[in-house]
Amino acid sequence: MTEVKNDQVDTDVDAAAREREKQAILEAHAASQVVAAPVLDPATTPGQGVVLTERAAREVKRIIDEEGLPESTCLRVGAKGGGCSGFSYVLDFDKKGRTEFDSAYVSHGVTVLIDKKSEFVMGGTIVDFNGDLLNRGFVFQNPAASGTCGCGTSFTV
Repeated sequence: MTEVKNDQVDTDVDAAAREREKQAILEAHAASQVVAAPVLDPATTPGQGVVLTERAAREVKRIIDEEGLPESTCLRVGAKGGGCSGFSYVLDFDKKGRTEFDSAYVSHGVTVLIDKKSEFVMGGTIVDFNGDLLNRGFVFQNPAASGTCGCGTSFTV
């Protein structure tokens, strides 16, 4: 009978140890998750963020819907080195969401993510959409740009 009690004690200890390990893993996972920082309104933070016009937001929503992307999909806007003027604009859809390296702004119901390095050269940019047949696409009005290329897809600061 003593052996049964010892086996039961060992089983209880093992179960408690497994539960503590499980809890530690869950806590470590929760700590590794990005804590949601507030989403900013670019209208109240001049010189920061990226603002979509209503027309651009409609086009982004249309593409998200057409591609069957989740409603929580964000528009990632950025700049990368290259292009004929020094920097090129980058637009992409992001299903993962904000990281600690991003700022997030909501514009006409679309969450816009921009990494903090890109925000340095794109702060205050307005993104519009041109629906004309010959010039169809997104158009950037960047107050930080001191020059742009002829096609409007790259800029210099």
